[in-house]
Amino acid sequence: MKKVRFFLCSTLVMILVFSLCVLPAFAAAPAWPENINIEAEGGILMDAGSGAVLYGKNIHERYFPASITKILTALIIIDKCNLDDTITFSHNAVYNVEKGSTNAGYDVGDKITVRQALYVLLLKSANEVANALAEHCAGSMDQFAVMMNEKAKELGCLGSHFTNPSGLNDENHYTTPYDFALICKAAYENPTFVEFDSTTYYELPANSKNPEPFTVYCGHKMLKKNSSLYYPGIIGGKTGYTTLAGNTLVTCAERDGMKLIAVILNGHQTHYTDTKSLLDYGFGNFKRLRHHLHFRTG
Repeated sequence: MKKVRFFLCSTLVMILVFSLCVLPAFAAAPAWPENINIEAEGGILMDAGSGAVLYGKNIHERYFPASITKILTALIIIDKCNLDDTITFSHNAVYNVEKGSTNAGYDVGDKITVRQALYVLLLKSANEVANALAEHCAGSMDQFAVMMNEKAKELGCLGSHFTNPSGLNDENHYTTPYDFALICKAAYENPTFVEFDSTTYYELPANSKNPEPFTVYCGHKMLKKNSSLYYPGIIGGKTGYTTLAGNTLVTCAERDGMKLIAVILNGHQTHYTDTKSLLDYGFGNFKRLRHHLHFRTG
């Protein structure tokens, strides 16, 4: 009889403990906010602190990144090169670009520092500068592409492949919204990258096609305070466009201690409105308390 009582008591304790453990699982949780829609084919909003995905559309589908590729290029250059080193433009760097693509007027034999080149890369999105930086860092653009894929893999990217430092059209040069958000998370954790990417203009010395010192300006309209698209709290970002990629856009912004990263891929001239929608959704529905994200409740 004692054994039976002991068994019954033990069973009741176990049931009670189990009940206490599982009850919270049945507690009502706030519904995930759904007041968001974007027109681009792919997009993502990521909390930069935790890596949590707050919104996603086709986040593991492959798209062409265009010039947002230069974020990965810059991240590698900052990690591997001395900013005060001098780079020299080769014939291959200057002329191995698509006709009519963005450039900053550098010609064969021109010299600038790595630091200057990074400003031109991120603000002007100059493709010959991307090539020159890649050759300076790795010896060739092909070898730099190897470094790009290694870095992407290191950051957890599983659906991306990069073939050049600029993002110009190549069917084997692709990424996913999720992968590129991971790349951007690493970039915006790097103070040196942020210093370059948050700048709105930078003056450069004369070069072959610019006989006087000239200024480059950032292409991301949400970063410019005199633009109707300016977004309060923006840290930086990068634009992109090719015929294959459509409009691509990366944006990082911070409010009340919460830093968000928005990535738009294959946009249809709605990349800015899509990005604003994503950031408004994030800042309007979530808040950071210490080290955790919470729904806003009012």
